[in-house]
Amino acid sequence: MIEIIQTSSALKPGDSWSGQVLVATSCKSGYLTRTNVFRQRFIGCDDLGVLHDGSAFGQYVTAHDGQDFFSLLDSCLFMFVRITNGTPLCKDITLVEEVDARMNFSWLLDYEPKEKTLVIVWAHYNPTSYLPLYQAAKELGMKVVVIDHREHWIAGHSFRHMYDVFIPVDMTPDVEWDQRIVAAVKEYGEVDGLCAIATHVLAVVARAAASLGLPTSPPEAIARAVSKFDTRVIAGGYTTQDTALVTDLNHLKTLMADEAFVPQYPLIAKPNLGAASFQVYRINTDTELLDAVDRIRQITGQGVAVEPYIEGPELDVNLVLLDGELLFFEVADDFPSAGDHINMDRDFFETALSLPSRLPPEEYEVVRQKLHRLLLRMGLKTGVFHLEARMQNSSMAYSEDESGIMDLKPNDASSRPDRQGQAPRCCLIEINPRSPGYKESFVTKTVHGVNLLDLHILSSIGDYERMRSLSKAFEPGASLPGHARAWSHLVYMRVKEGGICESGDVCGDVLLRLEPRDRAMVTDAICCYGRGDRVPTPLHGSSVLAAGFIVTNRENYYDNLRVAKLLREKFSMPLRPS
Repeated sequence: MIEIIQTSSALKPGDSWSGQVLVATSCKSGYLTRTNVFRQRFIGCDDLGVLHDGSAFGQYVTAHDGQDFFSLLDSCLFMFVRITNGTPLCKDITLVEEVDARMNFSWLLDYEPKEKTLVIVWAHYNPTSYLPLYQAAKELGMKVVVIDHREHWIAGHSFRHMYDVFIPVDMTPDVEWDQRIVAAVKEYGEVDGLCAIATHVLAVVARAAASLGLPTSPPEAIARAVSKFDTRVIAGGYTTQDTALVTDLNHLKTLMADEAFVPQYPLIAKPNLGAASFQVYRINTDTELLDAVDRIRQITGQGVAVEPYIEGPELDVNLVLLDGELLFFEVADDFPSAGDHINMDRDFFETALSLPSRLPPEEYEVVRQKLHRLLLRMGLKTGVFHLEARMQNSSMAYSEDESGIMDLKPNDASSRPDRQGQAPRCCLIEINPRSPGYKESFVTKTVHGVNLLDLHILSSIGDYERMRSLSKAFEPGASLPGHARAWSHLVYMRVKEGGICESGDVCGDVLLRLEPRDRAMVTDAICCYGRGDRVPTPLHGSSVLAAGFIVTNRENYYDNLRVAKLLREKFSMPLRPS
């Protein structure tokens, strides 16, 4: 304890110290379910004190018998060091309330867990997006085997620490792709599960897992889920005349000439197997439609899904299911994109995400019931599912205040007389049978204490006991919706032009421009480029992420929006010509 206090307080020999220490102990004995199992339940809680979490996967914890001070320390799970003259701290009663609300899950196992072997297929786009998945796997006690092509970035010598075993495999997306993965796994030996987080490999990984007899959702259900056209048809609410899957420009022209497809503008055109809003366009005329389909087909080589544009607040929805039972559910507000307002010259890349949603409870329930039933109808009963939807006829709408801050507010019904009296309707955009991106997953962990990457991994290996225990959200608070214990806002920064990055810490430079109080609200910053990195020039229909900031506040939602606006105003990436 003395060492922890010294480290937490930066004490030098001879310094005095005044403060408090909260020590948490276990009431029963058992084995810890993961490393850092407590730390991820207290993100954004600096006002509680300095947290020390020494938990490790499989560590045996002895129940505290209340005998003496030293046995108390021996059975310590975690502790908060509260320095009297340090960072402003919350009241003692708030500390106790937060610890009680956040420690409401099962962190102990009755048996000693053994190391499992997880195969990650395709190590994602770069180290930044891959590393959170790898860290989650290691903290859950996994041996990590990576399958990817020989030229993938992770095969480089400098990334050898990001896996235990690397197996090079031909990743050409042909009909034999899944069998090459199967052959590689069989040659390697016994594994416990296959895992992927990239949309374009989910179907092939499901087929490979099924062939190997490993845990997976039905491959045909996964294949339907990643098809934008199939999911919209299954979700219902549309006719064959206002929704189409076209193979090329001539096919579209034929459908329109035969009136098999009758455009009802505005429309959305997008790659049928796309991801990350790449090449997604809002269409307002026949000319734009023909241009968009031709462009998408040439750039992606895919069929093009054409569907009605749905007005209303866009939502990011995460569900965790175990044999059909809904273990965890959350809704985030996905702020408007440029493409929501104009024509196909603008895109649909995300600008900001806020959690928990500010939808009223009755609309929240509409979303939960509709999307849960839809997943079950598709045969998706176990796993983590990241869905996108819109709330048509919502009582809420986005607008800017006089200071230029965008927010979701009660809708002025008089401005849309055509919608008056119509019930709110949840309209599906797409289903991703995986956890959300690592930035969004961090927000969920901050607000609800649930690590969706953990649950995706545990589902992949069939470890349903830990999956159930770690899907437990915080206890509800009095001032926030549902089980949230904080407001959290994720703001995306985009690359405006290409070049060579001249800053060693783009995010750090921006944070230094904030006042200390505002800077303290930024609980995470993700920089995509560092000094000397080549920053690509964004092409039409695509976007390049420069950075992301997560702003968190347990009391004031509007402070998050204010700080997010400051970050946008102060963000810059110094570049020199490449």
